[in-house]
Amino acid sequence: MTKNRLYLLESMSKNILLKPKEAARLLKVTERCLRRWAQSGKIDAIRTKGGHYRYPLESILQALRDRRAPDDTGSGVALYARGRRYRQIHEQLQVLRGVASEMGYRVIYEEYDLQRSYPLGAGLQRLLILAREKAFRAVLVTSYSRLGWLGVVDPRFFHLMFALFGVQLVPLSPFEESVDPEELLEDSHYFHQVLGEYLNSRGRRANREILRALERIRKGYSREED
Repeated sequence: MTKNRLYLLESMSKNILLKPKEAARLLKVTERCLRRWAQSGKIDAIRTKGGHYRYPLESILQALRDRRAPDDTGSGVALYARGRRYRQIHEQLQVLRGVASEMGYRVIYEEYDLQRSYPLGAGLQRLLILAREKAFRAVLVTSYSRLGWLGVVDPRFFHLMFALFGVQLVPLSPFEESVDPEELLEDSHYFHQVLGEYLNSRGRRANREILRALERIRKGYSREED
């Protein structure tokens, strides 16, 4: 990587601002603790016009480096789960903890995303940030489908992303898990909502029919579940 590219990456890290909740979760501290550190000059922070704190990503990453023991870099693994309900996330993490224990891995970080039709969850973003810092040597997921989303990149793309950071992505099953119908309906509905912005008038009319049909299916599915 050239010096120019390295400078560009560093500039991007400095310009990315994290909200208190995001920064606190990365450092595993409370937002109050984070504010004290900012006021004492331990980490950098800026104040918005409304008086809210924002933390430069690079400052948070430096704090992570300072707190990490020299022999602790990359010595454990991270777990990642994604689901529509906390019960699904809890079940996935339980399975991942058991497998990590059987394989002799030490779990040092757990992350998750509650699926709400967002292509790239905040939890996965935090995981990628920590992977860049080589905070762990591998990431365990139940399957590739936990990383993907309807209409976005092939989930295996994340295999390459983690590999570029020197972190191994380990799916317990290389095959797709059975998709939750409710999750698929939510994703389909969101996809068509976005699609409508790029269609001509005739296409938008047809797309609205699809959205109405999806709404009816979603309501019918919910009643069957009840």
